[in-house]
Amino acid sequence: MKKFLLLAVAVLVSGAAMAQNIDAVVGRLAGRSVSGSHVRVVEDGDTRSAIAVVEAQRRTAVVSGFRIVIFSDNGQYAGDNAEAELTAFREKFPHINAYLVYESPYFKVSVGDCLSMEEAQILMAQLTPHYPKAFPKRENIRFEELYDARREVQDSVVNNQLEVVVGDF
Repeated sequence: MKKFLLLAVAVLVSGAAMAQNIDAVVGRLAGRSVSGSHVRVVEDGDTRSAIAVVEAQRRTAVVSGFRIVIFSDNGQYAGDNAEAELTAFREKFPHINAYLVYESPYFKVSVGDCLSMEEAQILMAQLTPHYPKAFPKRENIRFEELYDARREVQDSVVNNQLEVVVGDF
C-alpha cells in the first residue's frame, strides 16, 4: 500500500510539476477536503531531484522549426532600430512570440514558433501586409517557448478571445 501511494503521488507530482511546484501539489493533496478526509503524503527522497532533471530537460530541449524574420539590419543604429521594431511588433501582435537576435553583423527580429514550413508560410501570409520584406528562416526553437505559445493559443480559443481572420492569401 505504501509503495502504491508513493507511486501515485510520484505520478501526480511529476505530471503537475510542469505547471506548478512540488510543494503546491503536496499541499493540495495533504489538505482536508470538504468531507473532512485527507491524504498523508509520503515523498521519496529522489522525487525532487527527478523532477528537477525533467524541468531542466524541458527548458533546454530544442526542436528544429521556422521563424519569420521581419527585420534585419547591420547599420549604425541597427540595435536600436531592432528594439523599436520588436516593441512595435509586440504591440500589434501580442499573441505571437517575438525575438531579437544578433547574428554578426546583423540585428534581426524573428517572430513565431512554427514547426513546419507550411505553418511558417501561413504566418508569413498574415504578416506580409505589415512586413512586405519578411521571410522564413530555419531556427532552433526551445521546447518551452513552443509549449508556452501553443498553450496561450489554446487558452484564447477556450476563452473565445482568438480573432480568426479569413481572407485571400
